[in-house]
Amino acid sequence: MRTMFRKKRKYLYVFVAVMALLNTITVPVYSQVRYISENLLKVKDTYVKRILPIIESDSTFADADYTEVHFKQNDANLDIFHMNNRMALRHLDKMIDSLGIDNITAIEIVSQASPDGILSRNIWLSEHRSDVMVRYILSAFPELKSKISINTVTESWENLARYVDQDPYLSDGIKKKIINIIDSETLSVYDKKARLKHNLGREAKVGDVYDYLLTTYYAVIRNSGVYILHNIEPVTVVDIEPLKPEVEEAETVLKDTVVPLPDQPEPVAPAEPVRKRPVVAVKTNLPYYGFYRKDLGWGPIYNVEMEVYPTEEGRWTFLGEYDFPWHVSKTSHECFQILNLQLEARRYFKKASNHSGHYLSAYLGANLYDINFDGQYGNGYQGEGLGGGLGYGYVLPLGKKPDTRWKLEFFVKGGVYVTLYDPYSAGTTLPTKYYYDWWDDPKLFMRRNMIFRWFGPTGVGIDLSYDLIRKKVKNKPKNL
Repeated sequence: MRTMFRKKRKYLYVFVAVMALLNTITVPVYSQVRYISENLLKVKDTYVKRILPIIESDSTFADADYTEVHFKQNDANLDIFHMNNRMALRHLDKMIDSLGIDNITAIEIVSQASPDGILSRNIWLSEHRSDVMVRYILSAFPELKSKISINTVTESWENLARYVDQDPYLSDGIKKKIINIIDSETLSVYDKKARLKHNLGREAKVGDVYDYLLTTYYAVIRNSGVYILHNIEPVTVVDIEPLKPEVEEAETVLKDTVVPLPDQPEPVAPAEPVRKRPVVAVKTNLPYYGFYRKDLGWGPIYNVEMEVYPTEEGRWTFLGEYDFPWHVSKTSHECFQILNLQLEARRYFKKASNHSGHYLSAYLGANLYDINFDGQYGNGYQGEGLGGGLGYGYVLPLGKKPDTRWKLEFFVKGGVYVTLYDPYSAGTTLPTKYYYDWWDDPKLFMRRNMIFRWFGPTGVGIDLSYDLIRKKVKNKPKNL
């Protein structure tokens, strides 16, 4: 047995040497793409063989390399621990390093979303998935900025059809039914989604067919593909040495003499890419400006609010509100004067939502007021109050987040309010123009003899918000 092994050992050595040599040779680009595509993608407990994307020939470049990064449902954030992203990003960095900036002619980013959900949301997801890949590449290779282009697919119906066509578990009948729905020219996008969701039924090997498509293939086609277009032959950059001036022969330097080298400037690291994140937003409640009284006239409730964002991707924010209407009519003795201060804490439903969407809040407030809408007799009220409660709201970005600074907010609040107050009279028909409504001994008078309690709705509004203050932050380093 040993003798036989010794005779064949030289063949083993030759085989190992040949394999090592092949591993060092640059594989043609389409072989590389095909090799990468053989990797299995794990989606939950299922492994899916990734389909090779269709690459059209283009005379503007000689070769191409392809890398595919995947995203979670309804999310445009880059998660290196999702599916095979860690391996894909390593491959992308390695390819750019090995090719070199000068040999890369162009980089094209093709992003897409799965064909579920609302079309407008999927358009937003595709665009921002491309943006996050651009930021990722430029964070390490800023010299490539002029070579990057973006192509948005939006909803990838074509890829879904290709995956279904090659599925080993679906029957030919259900495959044909799905592909006919996808390829239909008469059905709208909405109708296609409805038929896939409700008309596919069940199959023995996969169960509910639509759920099978969701968990197996929809997760795979939520991706950004990065095409690196490059030259076949590397471009050699020749550094021409400057001509040295002729000098007279220097005197012989003694062996023990140390000749100092000229000071070399320390290399300066390139500045890390920065961006700006919102820190403080200023807002105002629009309906408050529509307050009007016949005799008093237009009496807007002036108000300003400031919302502070402690972190960029957190759910908690803190808000302060100040209302200060201060209107007086000397002829009718009417007045509408309020100073109101309110502090609020909010928790948004979704993390990393750019502080938009649904939220819940809790607030505390205090105010003082002088209100008199009785122009005939001048009966009014003065007092101070405290309140607190809970609220619910929805913040709608007016543009593409996270780029837009403008937002529109709808909210309602409810809770308890308690106030101590005094009624008073300020009519011209009375002996004095102003006195408290008190009929007992004046010596016994003490301010704020009345109390009022309220439990129920305490506020409703539509806020217009603007991100007033932004600060520069560094992009997160790649953690591979």
